[in-house]
Amino acid sequence: MVPVIMIRTTQLKDKSNFLLNIFQVALYNPLMLYFELLCGASGDMILASLVDLGVTPSYLEDRFRPLRIPGLKIQRSRQIRAGQPCSQLQISWSEDSQREYRNLASILSLLEHGNYAAGIVGTCRRILSRLAEAESRVHGVPVDQVHFHEIGAVDTVVDVLGFALAVDYLRASRIRFSTLTVGSGTIDTAHGTLPVPAPATRDMLTGFRVRTLATGTEILTPTGCAILTACGRQVSRKPKGRLLGQGFGCGQKRIAGFSDYLRVLHLSENSPGEIQSASSTSSS
Repeated sequence: MVPVIMIRTTQLKDKSNFLLNIFQVALYNPLMLYFELLCGASGDMILASLVDLGVTPSYLEDRFRPLRIPGLKIQRSRQIRAGQPCSQLQISWSEDSQREYRNLASILSLLEHGNYAAGIVGTCRRILSRLAEAESRVHGVPVDQVHFHEIGAVDTVVDVLGFALAVDYLRASRIRFSTLTVGSGTIDTAHGTLPVPAPATRDMLTGFRVRTLATGTEILTPTGCAILTACGRQVSRKPKGRLLGQGFGCGQKRIAGFSDYLRVLHLSENSPGEIQSASSTSSS
């Protein structure tokens, strides 16, 4: 049996060592990302959890250059949420770009001309198509006439492409996620004040296990829901495998009384038994 190489991201000295270990493990073992939704998920929470796992903001910024988003910066800060240290992302750009609401075809064209690998463009296409199809159904317009409003803005393009780049960086071939947690209350949108979850999110929840938390605010956004349901598969329990690392990401909202962060596990699948941590396996 080929030995599985353990990765302890906190002990790696530089990005080259991190990538070398990832490649060595992925060569012999399928790698998985498992997202545990303790209190919803947004696009920036998902990306923040992957940055916390080891994907560097400088790597993402460098890969975003082909899109020529004026003044784009991705900065990471450390936060404590419900006692858990987390990564939070601050994504900024030239404000004029935010007002350029694009449809699906124009966003995909932008990505296709960025010289990204076919797999990365394919991941973005699945996510954005799922968003567009949901918006099409809830608003009763053809997909090619859907205007994304906030969804077409730069921050969501960053969330979607950032996710695709991070998954490629981590060599993950499978995405899994837990029960989807949604909030309560109402949300102000371009179509007025609406109940939570938002109509597009509610549409995408069809067929999945969902649990409502009395947060009084939205916690599962359309972008977060689209990323997970377009690219992943829901499972009833944490997958088995060797734990390579874990990351914790939080959004901008603070929700008192809840574990308001997202956890991601990086797993090597060719290992029998339940999830094993680096500390538990090092002594065996």
